[in-house]
Amino acid sequence: MIRMVILAVSLLALVPALAIGLSGPGARLGLWEYGDGLSLMRAAALPAMIAAGAAFAAFLASLFAARGLAFLALIAALAAGAAAAVPVMMRAEVNANPFIHDITTDFDNPPPIVAGAAFPRKNPPEYLGDEPAPRSDLTVAEAQRDAFPDIRPLTVDGDIDAVADRARAALDAMGLAIIADAETADAVVLEATHTSLWYGFVDDFVVRLTPADNGAVRVDVRSKSRVGRSDVGANAKRVRAFLARMENGA
Repeated sequence: MIRMVILAVSLLALVPALAIGLSGPGARLGLWEYGDGLSLMRAAALPAMIAAGAAFAAFLASLFAARGLAFLALIAALAAGAAAAVPVMMRAEVNANPFIHDITTDFDNPPPIVAGAAFPRKNPPEYLGDEPAPRSDLTVAEAQRDAFPDIRPLTVDGDIDAVADRARAALDAMGLAIIADAETADAVVLEATHTSLWYGFVDDFVVRLTPADNGAVRVDVRSKSRVGRSDVGANAKRVRAFLARMENGA
């Protein structure tokens, strides 16, 4: 009887863990909308936490009464616990970052999303920096300035062609896919996309290079999510990572 209970508890603990784990791939495969996937993940968080505790108790019991099931109970406890931690950590990231999804180094003339505008999206390609940021009394631009004051234009020594090659290499190293590469009389503009592994969220990433004084090049960047109101800080991290690579020549 004890063996049956331990087995049942262990297997049941895997159900909410599986639900959380599949919430993203299901959205990527079109089985449900990404919002439904997020709702599924949140709904399964508390059951997963309870299941993790129950499975761990089953693990302890199995050490004395059914040692052959100890490994299964431990795996179930770890899986349920890890799954339950995901929405908790995501909520912490949401609370730790401004409720925005568009980051730029140039508030007055943000690099435009042109090629990326043709793809399916819920957030418009235009920069809406003067609009109120949700859950705040600041505008979108003010919320960025307040949270990420270090994100600003970068000046890099070198001719524009060499800096453009460095930018392409940085995008490639970061796993971003270049979808447009245009050169005008006064600028080089690179458009790329980043696709998240779990949910398949796509963010547009635009790099604009313009000549600066003394033969240097000004680097402006913009990163915007195509869906979702909050990016949990992902766009800011990506912009910072790119600018660091450009500054360090890596």
